[in-house]
Amino acid sequence: MTPRGTRGAYRKEERVQLPAHLQKKLVEAAASRFGTLEKLAKELEVPKSSVHYYRTGRLTLPVSVMERMLELAEDDGLTKEVGEAAVTKDRTWANSYAAGVHREMCRERLRLPTTEDLERDDGLRRKSAAVVSYVMAEGSIWIKHNRFEAGMVNITFADHETDLYEHFRSLCKDVFLYDIGPPQRPGNGARAIRGFMCSRFIADWLVENGVPIGEKSATDMSLPDWVISSTDPETMIAAIQPWLDGEGSVMFNVGGALSGFCVAQSRHTDLDFVSLPLQLIEAHDRGIGRSVASSTRYRCTNVLRYVESTWKSRALCDVQDLSRRLNTRPTTHLSRLRLKDNGLWSAVWMLRYCRSDTMDLAGMGAILGTRKRDAIRRGK
Repeated sequence: MTPRGTRGAYRKEERVQLPAHLQKKLVEAAASRFGTLEKLAKELEVPKSSVHYYRTGRLTLPVSVMERMLELAEDDGLTKEVGEAAVTKDRTWANSYAAGVHREMCRERLRLPTTEDLERDDGLRRKSAAVVSYVMAEGSIWIKHNRFEAGMVNITFADHETDLYEHFRSLCKDVFLYDIGPPQRPGNGARAIRGFMCSRFIADWLVENGVPIGEKSATDMSLPDWVISSTDPETMIAAIQPWLDGEGSVMFNVGGALSGFCVAQSRHTDLDFVSLPLQLIEAHDRGIGRSVASSTRYRCTNVLRYVESTWKSRALCDVQDLSRRLNTRPTTHLSRLRLKDNGLWSAVWMLRYCRSDTMDLAGMGAILGTRKRDAIRRGK
């Protein structure tokens, strides 16, 4: 038999769709002449894996392969049965079918925790909460709009945060059975390390659990309900730790002593440079402080109250609520407004912890970053 196009599952010819039980019967009848599927694959000049997938029904048969199998089977009854049930499909359909098989195989290699899994398994719930928070704080999700509609999850850390990268990597292995691999350097030369999960299934799971696609600051995201409603302290700690390590910083007073800890989070607004004129800018970072925002009128109120009532950072409020349930007393406030390059203002929210709360958070394992923990120890 002369192969037509490429070997095995992807040869360039029409395919034949058969009922799964009949296709299995045909493959086994042809293989009975040689004793094993491996020898049948050699006779058909196709990979062993292709014959295996033909037998299980995961791949359709190329017309030439089906015809050769019928010759090998030498069974008139089977030939008649196949002829009556066969449905010929063109190559376009075969491409789509093969892509579907590939997606199914990729899905089977992953674990995507269900709500029932998270309720039943404390360890899995804690690790899943940390993964969601890491991507919310330090990552992003992008969908490639091509014929595969592939999903991409990206995570970025500062170049010295290799400990946090390895922590996130181990979480992905435990939660999704997926290894993001060693850290990669970005192509623009930035002092950062990055990792990727090239899986639409993982991307969809994260979206279902509150992580938005694309620009996070433009979305009113919040932690998933199974995290917020949890009464397990370890789940709460796992959920706030990525925010503290990823977006937080240690604060010191003028004498170098520890004064507290703060977490910053931006939320984009619809206010533009016409609504809030450029003359209000008071700093080199194109920002407006709280005092200016509180004294500037806008829509029958001041800018500070308007932004606080309209563009609150719900994710940061969730972190605050979880922290308070862990017996700390953080406060959230609008720190400043910053003008972006597109002419719109972004609200910078700040979550602050006092000195004693900072020590408690470090003690309970809510701060894992080596540099932050060292800074807290030095500032005692």
